[in-house]
Amino acid sequence: MSDRETEIAFLLARGYSRPYIREKLFISKNTVATHIRHIYGKLGIHSKEELIDLATEAARK
Repeated sequence: MSDRETEIAFLLARGYSRPYIREKLFISKNTVATHIRHIYGKLGIHSKEELIDLATEAARK
């Protein structure tokens, strides 16, 4: 994952919304959507909830 994708993944895993991420990182709506699509594809998941589950499991190890 790229540095930006990692940054967005951490924000998503904390439960932040797309509009919040867009404003915090000063990036466009489409850029956020593209990064999230890439993150989900690379991790083999389909939702923010699955990302939160992955992050929670990783934190327990």
